[in-house]
Amino acid sequence: MEHVLILGGYGATGRVLARLLLEHTALRVTVAGRDPARAMAAAAALAEFGPERVDWQFADAASAESLTAALTGVDLMIVASSTVVHTQTVARAALRARADYYDILYSPAKLGVLRALAPEIRRSGRCFITDGGFHPGLPAVMVRRAAEQFDELHSALVASAIQQDWRAVNPSPATLAEFLDMIVGVDTSLFAEGEWRRLTMRDPGVKLKMEFGAPFGMRSCYAMALEELRTLPQHYPTLRSTGFYVGGFNALVDWGVIPLAILGQRFAPQRSRPWLARLLGAGLRHGSNPPFRTVLKLEAVGIRAGRPRTLQLELAHQDGYYLTAACVLAGLKQLQDGSIRRPGVWLQAQAVAPQRLLADLESLGVEVTQYWPEPARASA
Repeated sequence: MEHVLILGGYGATGRVLARLLLEHTALRVTVAGRDPARAMAAAAALAEFGPERVDWQFADAASAESLTAALTGVDLMIVASSTVVHTQTVARAALRARADYYDILYSPAKLGVLRALAPEIRRSGRCFITDGGFHPGLPAVMVRRAAEQFDELHSALVASAIQQDWRAVNPSPATLAEFLDMIVGVDTSLFAEGEWRRLTMRDPGVKLKMEFGAPFGMRSCYAMALEELRTLPQHYPTLRSTGFYVGGFNALVDWGVIPLAILGQRFAPQRSRPWLARLLGAGLRHGSNPPFRTVLKLEAVGIRAGRPRTLQLELAHQDGYYLTAACVLAGLKQLQDGSIRRPGVWLQAQAVAPQRLLADLESLGVEVTQYWPEPARASA
């Protein structure tokens, strides 16, 4: 692998990822997107790496012709743009170009498209990695790492808390619309007492309180199903409960925008979507206050060396977009050396080697903290 194209390479994650690839690999990087001025400016900001290593291309995810032209000579396309609705077009363009594929998109519909294409992807010898980044992308990695350290893993719950500088990021309308779709269409399924169950918002199990430390403290989080967790009970037969929980954005969004979005989805989904996305953007920007930090925390329970033990594993960074990009780079290193490159469609969290990925994240400046709290001693 020598040449990587980042579709959406001038976006919040794409810009960070392009720099990380140039700093930590010998790859040539093409910044691509449908706005030539932004693509050119993003490439110019990386001019220190030289024209032989970084350039830009026009590429519209809705246009098979433009994608085909941009992908000439490319070994891997990383999809970092808000282009879920164009997954079919983008994936087929990668196949035509005989390029591998890596995305950071969250969408059950996207997974359906890629899985329908899986036989063709396997026949072509291409490797497609999906659900990259940290959310999805890390929770199942954390559970798998915990399982490596227990004799028996009984429970593994992962939760996130995010305080992002949305004013600096200024998400695009397309990104805000995808955020909105994720919020109103969230699946609240969890694996509890040995079976998968889809909970309602009235079910007490849908909410989890977890301590995240400063600046979050104790935070209420709500269940959000991630595809990467679904097969874990098959791999770890002693596992009785697992799931992912996500904290809110801020009070303005959580208690104002989200209830309106749920109502809009119920009564006027198409007409309400554009103005609700704008309202979400305003809520994110106005509720964006420091200190900024993104944390994922695992609490796992099981048997270790014959004793009941609890493991806590935390990953954190001040910038959620940096964390996303770092996860892609860490996964890409395993793809680049061939250790996880297999023809077909794979979820990042299920494909990577957990211990190596966490070590690479730590080397990139992500805080990785693991500790085993001692059981409380019974009072005399």
